[in-house]
Amino acid sequence: MSSLLQVEVIPVDGAPSSTSFKQEEWAQNSIILFENLLNFTGEVANCKDFSQKLASGAMIFVNDSFSLSHKILASTVGITCFCYASLAGFHFEEELMKLIKITDSTRRPYIAIIGGSNFLRKAPALQTLTCLCDGLFFVGKLSFQIMNGFGMTVPSQFIERNAVKEVLQIIQVARDRNIPIYYPTDLWCLKNGDSEISGVINSTGQLAGWTPADIGPSTLEKISSIITSYKKILWIGPTNYGLTEKNSVGGTQLGEILESASSDGCDVILVGDAACKAVKRKTDSSPQYTEFQKSTVVWEFLKGRILPGIAALDKCYPYRIPWSTVFCEPTLPLVVDIGSGNGLFLFQMAKSCESSNFLGFEMNEKLVIRCLQGMASDEKRNLYFVSTNATSTFRSIVSSYPGRLTLVTIQCPNPDFNKEQNRWRMVRRMLIEAIVDLLHTNGQVYLQSDVESVLLVMKEQFLSYSKGQLVTDGDGGNCIDNPFGVVSDWERHVLARGAPMYRAMLKKM
Repeated sequence: MSSLLQVEVIPVDGAPSSTSFKQEEWAQNSIILFENLLNFTGEVANCKDFSQKLASGAMIFVNDSFSLSHKILASTVGITCFCYASLAGFHFEEELMKLIKITDSTRRPYIAIIGGSNFLRKAPALQTLTCLCDGLFFVGKLSFQIMNGFGMTVPSQFIERNAVKEVLQIIQVARDRNIPIYYPTDLWCLKNGDSEISGVINSTGQLAGWTPADIGPSTLEKISSIITSYKKILWIGPTNYGLTEKNSVGGTQLGEILESASSDGCDVILVGDAACKAVKRKTDSSPQYTEFQKSTVVWEFLKGRILPGIAALDKCYPYRIPWSTVFCEPTLPLVVDIGSGNGLFLFQMAKSCESSNFLGFEMNEKLVIRCLQGMASDEKRNLYFVSTNATSTFRSIVSSYPGRLTLVTIQCPNPDFNKEQNRWRMVRRMLIEAIVDLLHTNGQVYLQSDVESVLLVMKEQFLSYSKGQLVTDGDGGNCIDNPFGVVSDWERHVLARGAPMYRAMLKKM
């Protein structure tokens, strides 16, 4: 390169002043380096003004901070509202692919070794693993909750009283699936008042006068013999009982066991510092593993949560739907409703038009769960709902559909969602471009709102960003009749009070 890069460092010392982020023209071909942005209150508050200043002079945002994807920050979420494109970096995408591998069940049998504490907070994730894996081995403080659930004697100070219901639910799901749940048979303990004295005690024995430190040799032998029957192993959470790392003798030996399993061709996934460090202690030339140094993102993912840092991106991780499972005839024309809400519109459409398949995108997970429960008894199976941010996942989901995309509907978005500062704006350029690219020739886009300005903005954006591929279908007016004879829940409410609905139908040429 003939031109030099100008590097500017903007320090963050103590309580930074507002002048640290002055709006100014940054030099072309320059690199701007910031110190720890967490020192700014605007960063952790996902402040609009702070996000806009971070985006000053930038057109494309690339997020390569996967470990922060579970947080809502100005530098990972808010900034995306002020950039033309928001993409995942190479490391970010690599970590996403590894994350998906955790829920990939093609390698079976699959066992999870689960440690740590706080059963109640992790209960949704543990439910996921119970439904996914072919065996569970609980260690650490979580094992006491499982043992108590099985009716075994556990010292009262180790029982999470507020998690008993969730523990019993996990056990019941495992029984229904006929998968085994294992727990330690012995514990390596330290003498109370003298940590230099240690001993191995049966896990169901008397622990009075002793503090559990880690899993014992009998438990390790049990793990070693069990995992030979499995082709995939997930280790998430420490094996110890909250003491210092020097007391993690059992974790170190478990790392050696998993290293041997990996050498024998078993897929090993390590989550958290304890698991990653335990395996690496033995040798620098260890086999290849799937590793996550930070466990928080993985736990949130397993809970089924939408990760804000991922959802804010225009290009997100591949979101695959088993079309032949969710639809009886997966090659029928597809209708997609973005922001499907309580699903009333799609339920009626699916019933009145059995020659098409209907797919609802809705960010509110609770609404999606209700919709899926409502269609559980429907044998036609031409309707399905997904909890997702369509801006991030529309292309990856719909592009894999084996049939034609013939209609996309966006109805009555909240006017606040079209304000610049809202990070969940429904109609963004990347979404429009994905819809236009995937829509079949003569396919239609139906826009509707009870606020005329909202309808006009959506219509203008679709016509502008479609690069001439979309035209107004009909006379071009904004008060056309409902072409389906089916109304959404909000549309029914608006019409009942005598207010007008504003509609537009666009067609792909």
